[in-house]
Amino acid sequence: MDFSIEELKRMQSMNIMDLKREELISAEEIVIDTGRCVESRIQSYMEQTGNPFAQNVGEYILQIGFMEGTNDTIDDRMILLTKRKTQIMV
Repeated sequence: MDFSIEELKRMQSMNIMDLKREELISAEEIVIDTGRCVESRIQSYMEQTGNPFAQNVGEYILQIGFMEGTNDTIDDRMILLTKRKTQIMV
């Protein structure tokens, strides 16, 4: 399944309230073969999800987004999130 840039932008900008649970895949169903090259893994993820920006996670819909203009890694952001949560709970 190939997505156009316009289609990807539309999916990324969708309001979470407009997403339909029955049209989203469950995160538990996604299987990624880490032995394949990165391009192949990305293609597989896109084919499995249908919408790479949203999926079912338990009772919730998880909407994924990306920040532009930053060099932070996901690890950097997870550390920041953990620090913020720790400060709130103290």
